Amino acid sequence: MKLIRLALPVLALACSAAGVAAGDYQPGAKDVARTARPFAGADSLRFVVIGDRTGQHRPGIFEKALAQVDRLHPDFVINIGDLIAGNTEDQTQIEAEWKEVNGAIDQLHTPFFYVPGNHDLTNDVQRQIWRAKLGADYYHFRYKGALFIILNTEDPPQPKIARKKLLEAYGVEAMGKVMGALQGDPAQAEALFAREAKLGELATKLRASESVAISTAQIEMVRKALADNPRPRWTFVLMHRPAWKVASPAFERIEAMLKGRPYTMLAGHFHKYAYERRKEQDYIQLGVTGGMPGAKAEDPAAQDHVMWVSLADGAPQISNIRLDGFFDKQGPSPK
Repeated sequence: MKLIRLALPVLALACSAAGVAAGDYQPGAKDVARTARPFAGADSLRFVVIGDRTGQHRPGIFEKALAQVDRLHPDFVINIGDLIAGNTEDQTQIEAEWKEVNGAIDQLHTPFFYVPGNHDLTNDVQRQIWRAKLGADYYHFRYKGALFIILNTEDPPQPKIARKKLLEAYGVEAMGKVMGALQGDPAQAEALFAREAKLGELATKLRASESVAISTAQIEMVRKALADNPRPRWTFVLMHRPAWKVASPAFERIEAMLKGRPYTMLAGHFHKYAYERRKEQDYIQLGVTGGMPGAKAEDPAAQDHVMWVSLADGAPQISNIRLDGFFDKQGPSPK
């Protein structure tokens, strides 16, 4: 490690060039032992992405995650859908579920951005409540030079072949086996479905229920957002269902619009972390933050986590933090 000895005027200039005001760093000696690296500037961007809360959600985990994240003081927090259980047109129940979730979100000291999931927008009643309570269910915004595009993969809400009905019909064990198989090796999955006809039947119905709905109006929103922001520092696209995993002409149009610019795709829905490099860009499917893991507990891709994203120079840096990796100043709790 190379240490430096800088005259104060030179050091002040370096701090200013890095986006740090000259008075922010005040060394007590000319020969402070530090490297020549500049300080993080005011244009550094740091945000947190939260995974699925629902889908047989486990009480307290989402709330714990928000409390831990709040201590890190990111610029903002954003989720990738499925905050409430939904799957109902009972307005009293929907209101109660949003009250519970927003009670936890309101404890944050930083902004929280909502991304709709299939549980949040199962039907038109839920969509009307979303719009009245939260605002737009697809939108974009720019922050510190980066462009964020929020897609709604339930636009319009999907037919009522919801997983809840399949879960009731086939049971938790069968659903777990099929979901795990669909997230694993395709050849092994097909072999399993061939051996066990009931699981193969469930797999067919699950695949049929995984269609992505993106309206023409939403595509136009994306087109305009990209036209109005031709050269952002980076483009982040967030949605609930990973639309790149199904046949979606609408999503393919959006991908075509993104060609030529660096971007990162983030989604959730399958309750298991997955990464792939597609079109020379990062496409990431988050795991859960309170939802039921989509694989066995020992699978490292099925742990509760949050994603920390930082953007300074170049491509964003992504770190995933398991919730059991956090502990308070008193030290880790005894097992």
